[in-house]
Amino acid sequence: MIPAAKRRHGGFGLRHAGRSRFDRHIPIKAPSLATLYRGSTRTYNWPSTSSGSIVDEDVYKIGAVARRTGISPECLRAWERRYGLTPAQRAGKTRFYSASQVDRLTSVKALLDQGHPISQLIQLSDDELQRRLRPSPRRATVHRRRTGLVGGQLILAHREAQRSPETTDAGIEVAAQWTTAAELKADHGALPELDCLVVYVPTLDNQQIENIEQIFPDASLVVAFRYATAADLEACRQAGRSILRWPADWQTLARRVTATVPVVASAARRYSDGELLHISLMASQAGCECPRHLAELIGEINDYESHARRCTSVGGVVDQDHRLVAGHLGAARGQLEESLHVLVEKHGLLASAN
Repeated sequence: MIPAAKRRHGGFGLRHAGRSRFDRHIPIKAPSLATLYRGSTRTYNWPSTSSGSIVDEDVYKIGAVARRTGISPECLRAWERRYGLTPAQRAGKTRFYSASQVDRLTSVKALLDQGHPISQLIQLSDDELQRRLRPSPRRATVHRRRTGLVGGQLILAHREAQRSPETTDAGIEVAAQWTTAAELKADHGALPELDCLVVYVPTLDNQQIENIEQIFPDASLVVAFRYATAADLEACRQAGRSILRWPADWQTLARRVTATVPVVASAARRYSDGELLHISLMASQAGCECPRHLAELIGEINDYESHARRCTSVGGVVDQDHRLVAGHLGAARGQLEESLHVLVEKHGLLASAN
C-alpha cells in the first residue's frame, strides 16, 4: 500500500523531516544515466551503468544544484533548451538532477571559469572533462594580471579578502581602484596599464558596458552584476563578455579574471597608405622586390584590420572574438613594418616622398 504522502506527490518523497530546506535531496528511482542528457540532434557521452537498467540515485532540485555548482537556475534552463541537458526526472514543473549530473556540472562550471565555451564542453565525456581540468606539467609560472576595480562593492570585497589569511589574489594584482565609472571616465588620458578591468554594475546595462569598453579598449573586461534581464544576459553571452553574478567570493572573481582572454593592443600605423604606395613605386632602388611585397602585405593587413574592427560591433554589441582578431592583426602589421623600416632606411625609399 502506498502512503498517502507519496500518492499526493506522484511517488516522489518531496519532504524529508529534519533536512535543511537548502540542501534537501530526494532519493528516487532514476533512469539510465546514458539517457539523462539527450537532445533532438546530439548524443552526449554521459556515464551509464553496464546493464543500462534503472538505478537508485539521489537527486537534487534545481535550486540545490545551483548552490552546489555555481550555475544559475536560469542558465541550467537555457542549457536544457539549447543543448538538451534534461534533468534526471520531473514532477510537474519541478526538475530533479542526479548526483552524477551535479558532479558533471561542477566540472563544466570549473572549465567555464577558465574560459572554455559551453558549446564545446557539453559534448565532452567525463574523462575528457577531467583531462582538461588537470594542470599541464609544462605550464609556466602564471603572470599576475594587473587588474583595476570599478565599484565600491568590489573594493570592499578586495579589502575583506586581504584581511583573510585563507584568501589569496590567485594570479591577479589589483593595480587601480575607482569607486564609480564616472571616476574612471574622469581619469581618461592618465589611466594605468591594465590587463583586466572588473566593473560592478547594479543592473546589466549593455550600453554602460560598451562605454566602459571604449574607455579601456586594451584591457579584458569582467562585469559583476546584481540584476539582469534575460535579454541582457543573452546579449552579453553573444558578445563573449565575461560576466559574474554578484555577490561572489573573491576567489571566484580572481578565477574569472585569470580566465579572460588577454586583449592584444593594436600598434599604431607607421606608414600611411600614400607612403606605402611610394615605397612600392621606389622598390626597384633596393635591387629586389621585397620592399614592394612587404608594402603590399601591410596594405592588405590594414584593409582586413579595418573590416575586423567593423565586425567587433554587431547590432550595437561588442564582439570580443573579432576584437581579439583586430588586435592580432595590428600586432602583426607592427612587426612587418619593423622589417620594412630597415629596408626603407637602408635604401632611402621615402627620401623623395612629399
